[in-house]
Parts: sequence; structure tokens; C-alpha cells
Amino acid sequence: MVYGVTVHRIVRQKKGDNQYIERHSHPYFHYIYILSGKGRIFVDAYELLVSKYDLILVPPAIEHEIYGLDGLTCLDLKFSCDENLTEMLSALGYFINGVNAYEDSLIRDIFDEAVNARELYEHVINSRILELFFHILRRKKKGVEMINQDDNSKNFLHVPNKEKANKIRKVLAYLDEKVQSPIKVAELAAQMGYNESYFSTFFKECTGFSPSKYINILKVEKAKEMMLYTSWTFTHISEALGYESIHYFSKVFKQITGTAPSSYMNKAKINMTFNVIKDSEFLPPEGEYEIQIKDVETR
Repeated sequence: MVYGVTVHRIVRQKKGDNQYIERHSHPYFHYIYILSGKGRIFVDAYELLVSKYDLILVPPAIEHEIYGLDGLTCLDLKFSCDENLTEMLSALGYFINGVNAYEDSLIRDIFDEAVNARELYEHVINSRILELFFHILRRKKKGVEMINQDDNSKNFLHVPNKEKANKIRKVLAYLDEKVQSPIKVAELAAQMGYNESYFSTFFKECTGFSPSKYINILKVEKAKEMMLYTSWTFTHISEALGYESIHYFSKVFKQITGTAPSSYMNKAKINMTFNVIKDSEFLPPEGEYEIQIKDVETR
């Protein structure tokens, strides 16, 4: 069966402490992905406390309200789809407590496509979000065991058993902690008592990425955060992330994001809106918000 989806708008927005977006609904789906911070989101009659890697699934015509608690930054995906897919997605519920590593990369890739607006980017965005849906639907249907977010480590596509889940959790926690240091795959393998070849196979089985690819993705995501929240130059960021050569890191950055770091830094504003469908009847002009942020005190 062929499924159809159309992404209308992509928004990245930061909601400060005690800021909120009042209760409202849309005639389309609204997926809210938590990039950083914490928040409180009301969907229909439910109250959800959310943090990094959580995904809130709001179907059409369902009322929702969003509160920032601790520097909440969200990526909003607003889309419509065909009748069959609408029915399937509407049955998923409202909340995924932590997406897996590959799903996270799909969501961030969708945003990067919107930022860079390369040729045919609208079609790439639609294909990426459709792949995201299939991963979520497959996970729900098959009940694949997922690591939870209690320890702030990421989830993974396939965790063969609890013993391996515990091992990979420790590795990922170590990588998160050491993201600003030089990291060698051979040293990671030795820490786990594996040879490098077996470790690489095991790591990819659990995460969907080779160790070196995952490390580079982790460092590039950290670099993006630094571009957003510091005034550091890319040279400073490259050195802080343990790269000996800025030229090599620039190459890695462009391979992963599709754009040069200097270009990304120029575009890296905290609040951004993109109308993927330029003449969508649902949306205001690009750059304008449908619902304005308000302060709780003025409510």
C-alpha cells in the first residue's frame, strides 16, 4: 500500500520558564519533539511532563496547550496525510517517552532539510517523516524492547537482550560524557572486553550506526548546540570537541548536515519557522507564528 503525507510547516521555538501557548487545535497533525529543557503539555484531557527526546503526538482537532518549565525548546512538525495513515497515526496515543537514536536522526534531518532548502527538499522532508511514522508504527506493533529514558541515555532500534542493553547503555552514557574529548573506537571496545570488529558489529546492531558514525553525529549535534547557545567560533567549537583539524571537522559537519558550518551558524537562530508548503491554506506567512507565546503572569 502507498501512503501519502504532506508536511506543511516546521517550527523550532524556545519557550522560557513561565511562558506558554494557550489551548488550541489544528486541522492537521502536530508532532512536538523536545530538543532540550523541560515542559508541561496538555493534550486533550491528559497532562504530560516532557523532557529531551520525548515526542508528543497530537492528532487533528485535538486541543493542546504548551508550557515551558526549564528552557523548553521544541521542534514542531505539522502535517496532513491520507485517510489510512491518519487512522493508523491517530490510534498511537499521545506520547512516546524517548525516541530511539535513528528516529532522533530522522527528525533532526527533517529540520536540516528545512533550514538548507536544497533542491527537492520538500520531497525529502515528506519521505523522512514517512519513514519516522513507519518506525514508530513498527515499534508499537511488534513491542520491540526499548531502553527507557530514566538515565537520560538514548533509546535504540534493536536491543537483543537486557544484558546487551545494559552494556550499550554504559557505552552511550560514556560517549555523552566524553563528547568533548577525542574518542577512539578501539578504546571503547577494550573497555567492554571486546575486540574492535565484534564491538563495531554489536554497536551497530543496537543503535543502527557504526561507532565512528555515531560519535561524529554526537559531536555534530553538540556543535549545533554550541552554535545556538554560545558565541564561540567554529574553530573554538572544533577544538572543544576534540578534533585536531578544523578542516576535517568541517568535512564531517558538512557530510552529516549537508551544509558548511559557517552557513549553518548564520542560520542557527533559536526561533525559526519554515512553511514547506508555501501557499498552504492552513498557515500564516513564513516567519510568523500561528499562536503567540504568552507570559503566565499576564494570563
